[in-house]
Amino acid sequence: MAPPPVSSPFDSSVLNLVRYKCSCGSLKPICRLYFCRHCLDIRCGFCVSHEVDSHYCPNCMENMPSAEARLKKNRCANCFDCPHCSHTLSTRATSMATPSPDDPTKMVAKKVYYLACAFCRWTSRDIGLPDQTVASGGWPEQDNCSSERISALQEHYRAIAQREKIEKESRRFLGRKLSYLQLSDKYGLTTVVNRKRAGLPPLSLGPGREELGRPVEISPAEATDLDLEQDLPIELLTEPLNLCSVTQLPQRLAQLEVQPDTITTIFPRHKHLMIKRSQRCRRCEHNLSKPEYNPTSIKFKIQLAAYYHVPDIVIYRIGELVPGKVAQLVIKVTNPTNTGTTLEFLSLTKLRE
Repeated sequence: MAPPPVSSPFDSSVLNLVRYKCSCGSLKPICRLYFCRHCLDIRCGFCVSHEVDSHYCPNCMENMPSAEARLKKNRCANCFDCPHCSHTLSTRATSMATPSPDDPTKMVAKKVYYLACAFCRWTSRDIGLPDQTVASGGWPEQDNCSSERISALQEHYRAIAQREKIEKESRRFLGRKLSYLQLSDKYGLTTVVNRKRAGLPPLSLGPGREELGRPVEISPAEATDLDLEQDLPIELLTEPLNLCSVTQLPQRLAQLEVQPDTITTIFPRHKHLMIKRSQRCRRCEHNLSKPEYNPTSIKFKIQLAAYYHVPDIVIYRIGELVPGKVAQLVIKVTNPTNTGTTLEFLSLTKLRE
């Protein structure tokens, strides 16, 4: 007789056997709860505010400021994912015979680099990407035909949001008598006076800042007649379809701006950045979890997890369950602190009351 399978303690079926009630009323396992030492209460993921501390690449472990990560669209510039299986691509080196610059009649070995996947054996040569002379990169990327339109729309709606913010601020001070300090802070008079006293020239507005909140003029979108669009190629109906040469749905969704149809048109994708985040109690604004800034470190500066302060309850043994008979149940309680803990069992009727 084969031994019974041993379930992992990290399975959801094991974790949800014993759930703790959070201060907000939700039931969570103890490994997903925090204990606020200032409020003396249990907090879950819905009772804390999440703050991004740093961005980093999970492959090269390079830290990146938030402004730079936003500019690069939260992707690493040096690491790539395989477009076929989504694993990390590695850079391979090889030698190629090229004519010598001094003597064209002689052939010399030149070191070149290409991208390769160690899992599915996909390489950048499969789609015709030229090899690079440096290992750092410079790989060609696909151009998005709608990038200019998307940038114009972003500028347009950013200007609208700025104008609405200015109108909201003006309505807030409407009908109120403002002091000199409030007016100077609102209109920047303090900065102007200080620069004048120091003998510095006044600050000049940059291009596009003369009229703050003015919407950017963009051309409206034009509707397309579907009858004039190009139909599907006739080869789909007359020739047998090779499924190995057609991209799958996850491969197309990974490159939404292009959505390639065939395997020969998929390009390597820059690897997504990951974040380290700190969690703060919403009631007292104290940190409950704060990791170290170094991306290679797994330690925490502050980690107020619930299993460091709240007793851990485990269903140790359950007797045979027979209808109409009393069954024996063994519960194991572990107190992680040095202070005493009072344990009380309530009946279902008393618990509902």
